[in-house]
Amino acid sequence: MERYVNIMLDEGFKTVFGVKQVAIDFINAALLGERQVKDLTYLDKEIQPEVVEQRTVIFDLLCEDVDGSKFILEMQNCPQRYFFNRGFYYLCRMVSRQGKTGRDWQYSLLPVYGIYLLNFSLPELHNWRTDVILADEATGKTFGEVKLKQIYLSFDVFNLTKEECKTPLENTIYILKNMNLFDMSPFKEKEDAFRRLLDVANLNAMTDHQRAVYEENLKIYRDWHATTEYAVEKAKEKGIKIGKAEGIELGEAKKQRFIAAKMKKQGVAIETIAEFTELSVKEIEEFLINHKIIHQPGCYVLKQPG
Repeated sequence: MERYVNIMLDEGFKTVFGVKQVAIDFINAALLGERQVKDLTYLDKEIQPEVVEQRTVIFDLLCEDVDGSKFILEMQNCPQRYFFNRGFYYLCRMVSRQGKTGRDWQYSLLPVYGIYLLNFSLPELHNWRTDVILADEATGKTFGEVKLKQIYLSFDVFNLTKEECKTPLENTIYILKNMNLFDMSPFKEKEDAFRRLLDVANLNAMTDHQRAVYEENLKIYRDWHATTEYAVEKAKEKGIKIGKAEGIELGEAKKQRFIAAKMKKQGVAIETIAEFTELSVKEIEEFLINHKIIHQPGCYVLKQPG
């Protein structure tokens, strides 16, 4: 029986990294030797468009250091089309929001970091950790002071054993990936950070409400896995040469529709659901109508049971 949360579930991710000191420990491990965070403030995860043409941006977690530097923490279960572009766009939005009116502003910018936990691998990811920065193409050296940095951490590529883990980040990723396989909790004797991580990830530490939400999250996750596997199997049976990656994409689309239904039942606006799931408003409406969750497009009154 599982003792700890699955970090790749929304509720599991937010349970762990919604604890400020755990988030600080994680960011400091990722940026060891570059900068260290002393305190964090959690910000509104939903960034409204500055102009009509822009999209609303919804982060998993958005934090701010005492100096104003921003940290985006994201969890991604499977690859999506334009995934890297989306991550870069998110960071650019946080940079553009620093602009000020008037001649006195001299384009003084604070750093923005995006740290992404990935439950998959991609051809672009040659190692379990990939750092993306602005650099001089000829020399490979950082271009100016680092203002934008993306750190991709792939669980799928990470295969270090406990004995091979040397750095705080390696230890942390090992714990996050394997904590439900432990007989004895590793690294707790090394640093308080690892004890804190395992303590907050313990299922028994959840309130009844948190546990109920987590269990519902887990059900959706397992349904998505089953749907993904079925989609791949059916594609192979029919001789459709879509490969595993496209099969996963089909499963992800079904998962997003189920999430859309759950959000609608909780009264979330269709436009917000569309931004969160990356489904079109039309696609969401058709799915909700077919499943009798709403009556017709533009009529978002939930159908009452009985």
